[in-house]
Parts: sequence; structure tokens; C-alpha cells
Amino acid sequence: MDSLRVWTDGIKEIEDFARENRNEVSFFVVQDIIKNKANGVMDEDFLNRVLYQLRDDGIRILPLDEDEDYDEGEEEREESWQFAPSDVNITQVPITISNMMERLENDDFDLSPTFQRNRNLWDARKQSQLIESLMLKIPIPAFYFDASKEGRWVVIDGLQRLTVFQNYLVGVQQEDGSKKKSCFSGLQYLTDFNGKTFDQLPRQYIRRIKESSVVAYNVMKGTPEMIVFNIFQRINTGGVQLNDQEIRQALYSGKGTDFIKELAEREEFKEATQFAVKPDRMLDREYTLRFLSFTEMDYQKEYKGDINSFLIKGLKKANDFEDPDRDRVRERFVKVMNACRDVFGRLAFRKYNQSFRRGPISKAIFEIWAICFGELSEEELGIIRNKKDEFIHAFGNLLATPEFVSALKSGDSYAFIRRVAMTREIVKEFL
Repeated sequence: MDSLRVWTDGIKEIEDFARENRNEVSFFVVQDIIKNKANGVMDEDFLNRVLYQLRDDGIRILPLDEDEDYDEGEEEREESWQFAPSDVNITQVPITISNMMERLENDDFDLSPTFQRNRNLWDARKQSQLIESLMLKIPIPAFYFDASKEGRWVVIDGLQRLTVFQNYLVGVQQEDGSKKKSCFSGLQYLTDFNGKTFDQLPRQYIRRIKESSVVAYNVMKGTPEMIVFNIFQRINTGGVQLNDQEIRQALYSGKGTDFIKELAEREEFKEATQFAVKPDRMLDREYTLRFLSFTEMDYQKEYKGDINSFLIKGLKKANDFEDPDRDRVRERFVKVMNACRDVFGRLAFRKYNQSFRRGPISKAIFEIWAICFGELSEEELGIIRNKKDEFIHAFGNLLATPEFVSALKSGDSYAFIRRVAMTREIVKEFL
């Protein structure tokens, strides 16, 4: 197979097709084009690299593949979510469009948060008609903000509407420092204003827009963190529902979130996972956060079966890291990723059978090797590298045992500790 030709021609053909279809293409089409370019011979790792490149170029692959997760411990998770209604401190804040415009001008809202890439989901017609609603005195939906921290408000619900206010009422910053306001289009009733900007409207409409009141609910300081997280899950109704990692990124942004992003972008991680852990929706950062959390905290004491609570603790810990802490984690991370690549190759972090038919990347197995290989020295890992065929066979036998299969499926603390202990016994046999 002429890899360079397949890569160049295949990606160009796929991207040309995707550009005509809202930057989307199905996994089946990608696979079919690459296979055709390769004359029917397709290497799975090569396909993963193609998929990674397409996503990096802004192409959305449909349907999105799933990695393999495990169920959380139901009993312990439910207990951790219990809270008294009196703990919920949400205040309705009186606010006008003029107030919101002022906050936008002063950069008091983050309209490009790292957890939300799809800011401009609405087309020009829908955006214009939102402003038309204000001119017609039609109420618009409520906004929800996390105001529990000092400084900028974090948008829980209402990002698209705030983006409209930025685009049409305040203006978007240009390279020369000026602000450009979008022209209205597709107005349903006030058609005379199509093609005009906010500043070109008659004075009464400008005043009507600015004086319009909107309903805003603020989650206030003092609200317990897990309640704020739960509010995000319940209320967020944007064009793309935020997943747990994106919410963690929003609530606990800091040096820790920068660090897990750095780890996720390392070639060692991409190669060890065969480019199969997508950066879409921050899945890759969730993996690196899992690595950090399970290797930096005492999981036997801290992990209670609620993975979300555990990962929040890990991220908060990472936000307080000093340089030596990051150096320690980075060195361990690179060591483990290289070892898993060298020992398992295409089977790394996956279930596989005796015929070496592999499943998807497994979060449970990723965590196991983070712990079991992370605690070994380079010399000990060298011993396993030299016996990798026997080691792969031994772990394959473990994967086939009913007890281990059961332990992999469950997220309760007992099952987690059990699967790590069973794997650790296999490792010890080779040292």
C-alpha cells in the first residue's frame, strides 16, 4: 500500500465531500474511501490516524465511536448526590439587555469557554429573529449563570443567546481594534430592518431593546460544588449538551485543566492509544485526568464508586500542583504510555481474546495499567518488555476469567480494587 498516496488522496476526497455536507461525514464513508484508495488493504492503525487528522481539520465523524466505560456503583453514587434543598442557593437577578451588553463589553462573560466549541450554532436568520423578539416585546427564555466564583460569570444555559447579543448588539472585535455588528436578515415582521445594523435602527427600537428585561438565575457563592455540577447537568440545554468532562472543565478551570490538556496532546498518549481516543468533547482529557487521579490519590480510600466525584478531587488537586508535581506526573505518564505501546502494541488498553481480536479502548483497563505500570521502575518494565509475548498471553487468560470480567464491568470500589489486585498478581509473576 502506497501510504503517502492513500493519505493525501483519501483525506482530500473525504474533506471535499465533508465541506459540502456541513463538515460531517460518516465513519462508513471514511472507511470505504480509504479502503478503496488502498486497493482493499486497510491497516486499522492507519485508519485511526486518518480519523484523527480529519477531526483535527474540523471534520465531524458520524456516528461517533464509543469507548468502553464501566458502570458506577449505584448505591454509593446515589448517596453522594444527596443534598438538602436548603443548600441550593440560586438567586433571580433583575437584569436588562443594556446590563448584559455592558457585561459583554467588559468581557464579564466567557463566550469562548474551553468546554464549548460550538458557540455559533444559530444561523443568521435565527439570530436576527431573537433580536426581533425584543423589538416586538416578546419575552425570551431565562439565562442561568454560575456566579459562585469571583470574576466572570460562567454560562450554564444561554450561550447561544449571549453570542447573538455579542454579534448584533455589541459587535465582534476586528483585527484593527474596531467592533463590527452583524446586519439583520430574515426578520419575519420588521422586514424594513433587514440589511441594517443595531445602530441603524430607529431610536425607539434601540431603546426598546436596551430596556428589555430578561430573567437571569445565578448560582451563588457558597453553593456546594457537587450541587453546582448537578445544576449544570440538569439545566444546560444548549445546542450540544455538555458532558461530564466539559462541565468539570467549566467549573474547575485552572492550571490542572491546562495540564491534562498538555498530557492529552502528547505523542506518547496518541501512539499508545493508536489515535483512537478522540479529542472531540474532551474525551482524551478525561483519560489523562483519570490517569492523574488514580496515580496521585489513594484510590483505596478516596474512590467510593462515584467516578465523577473522584475526578473532581483529582482535578482540584492538579490545580494546586507546583512544577515538581507536574514533572513527576508527566514523567510517570510518559513511562506508562511508552511501556503499554511497547508491550501491547495494538492491544493496549483493550480487551482481547485468544485470537487477538480486540475490543474498543477500555477506561477500566487504561486505569489498571496507569496504576500497575506506574508503580514499576524502568528496570522492571524492561523485564516485562523482554517477555511481552508471554505477558500478553497471561493477561489474555486473565481477561477470559469470569471473575475478572465481572470486576471490569462494575464501578464500585470493591470491583475496582479487585481488578487492580488481580492484574498486579500477574505483573508480579514476571518480575
